[in-house]
Amino acid sequence: MKLLWALILFILITACGASEPDVTPQSQESVTSVVVTHPQLRDIDDVLTALGSVESINDPTVSAQASGQVEQIVVREGDRVEVGQLLAILDSTLHVIESAKSAAEVRRYGVLLENQDSEVKRLLRLAESKSVSRDKLEDEQAQLEILTAQHDIAQKQWEQHQYMESKTRIVAPLDGLIARRYISPGDYVITGQPLFDLVSVDRLRARIGFPEHDASRIAVGKEVYLTTPAAPGVTAIGEVAAVNPQINMHNRALEISVEFDNPGGWLPGASTDVALVVERRAQALTVPLMAVVIRDGRDVVFVVDGKQARAVPITVGWREAGWVEIVSGINTSDLIVIEGAGLLSHGSHIEVDAPVL
Repeated sequence: MKLLWALILFILITACGASEPDVTPQSQESVTSVVVTHPQLRDIDDVLTALGSVESINDPTVSAQASGQVEQIVVREGDRVEVGQLLAILDSTLHVIESAKSAAEVRRYGVLLENQDSEVKRLLRLAESKSVSRDKLEDEQAQLEILTAQHDIAQKQWEQHQYMESKTRIVAPLDGLIARRYISPGDYVITGQPLFDLVSVDRLRARIGFPEHDASRIAVGKEVYLTTPAAPGVTAIGEVAAVNPQINMHNRALEISVEFDNPGGWLPGASTDVALVVERRAQALTVPLMAVVIRDGRDVVFVVDGKQARAVPITVGWREAGWVEIVSGINTSDLIVIEGAGLLSHGSHIEVDAPVL
């Protein structure tokens, strides 16, 4: 019995004295898979964007220049017309009569003037032989001057009536579209009464307002790109034609006007999205926009440094269509992280998951 207890005690002592195996896990550093690329040089446009409205540069109201009843209208609203094209005809009866009367007066004074000229020439011949008094000659010469003036007046009156007669035919003053018609056949119109609204659409103007802080960057002659919902997919190219010399006190905007040729389908009154090119930079350093992240309140990109990512502070410039200009911080020889940059911090371990783009 004593032997049994001694054996049990030996087993317990042996078990308690055995050392524990080392099971402490070794720490593992996480590795992030990334896609990398080199910065690229490209020509970029630094632009200002805004919303504007389109208008016609020339949009005259065609008014009556003579009175009369409307006999015929030969155009409709929306018709395209050319300069000099007939739009409407007024009754010209009274103007024809007045023109004929003036023509008759011109002929009458012409005959009187011819007779008086002959009389003066006769008296001049007699004056050479002292056969006529000087007073008689001077009186006839004065009468000749009076008839000459009266003939000139009659001639001008005839030209005026001819002109008024021609104005009974209403013609287009320029190429364009008939925007509105104000008259109907049978209406009696008077001088100065509006007849048609005409708009020229071959060359247009856009009025745009830019924030006042951009005023120093805008100048006459700057190139502008314009698009409009009225003509989807069609881009017009123009230039700044005028800059308002004062800031609008109500909205603090600087208004400019841009003139451009109609590329097709553009209409006055349409809205337009405008991109004004304030500067063109050749061979600017650019990276994909996804490569730029914010760390500690600053823009940075992650540059590949062996098996680690190094955060490099940068200064960004113009942004467009998924690209951003890098003004300072990196160069074309740097290998930067694009996909996966948002998961990194300075010193993160990385593994390139795709070929260099």
